[in-house]
Amino acid sequence: MKLGLILATAAGAVAAGTAGIAGAAASAPAPCAGSVVLTAPPSNLQISAAGPNTFVELDFVGLHDICFADGSRVLGEISGHVVQRNSADGDLTIRFDEILSYGGGSLGFRGEGGLSNGAWRGHVRSVGAGTGPLAGIHGQGEFWPTGPTSFDDVISYVYGP
Repeated sequence: MKLGLILATAAGAVAAGTAGIAGAAASAPAPCAGSVVLTAPPSNLQISAAGPNTFVELDFVGLHDICFADGSRVLGEISGHVVQRNSADGDLTIRFDEILSYGGGSLGFRGEGGLSNGAWRGHVRSVGAGTGPLAGIHGQGEFWPTGPTSFDDVISYVYGP
């Protein structure tokens, strides 16, 4: 089973949820390369089958270094839920929702990714306005697994009101 990949994917997805400090005016997109690591075993693990597909669903928690508008980095906490579909031919897809928390604020992210014919593609984007020090941050980017419980990403953020 590709449970290790789902854990890595969930974290990556989360990784995609990087944040910055809101400024007075919207900024130009600023790319931020980051890493995500899951810090605990998954919870609420459910596995089911439908025809030639196996579905794995779980909740995750982890850490992600995030970038602020001034270029500084901090370590944010992530939590979320992921659903992964494994096909009989080795392809898989994942979809996740997560919350990145830092300094009393939060920012939501939604992502999807997959492995098809040996090629990985993963996309993540922020959802909502964010709160606290994460208010006004919007981003989208790519993520990829780097290990069974880790991901790297590059997310381009716009910091503004």
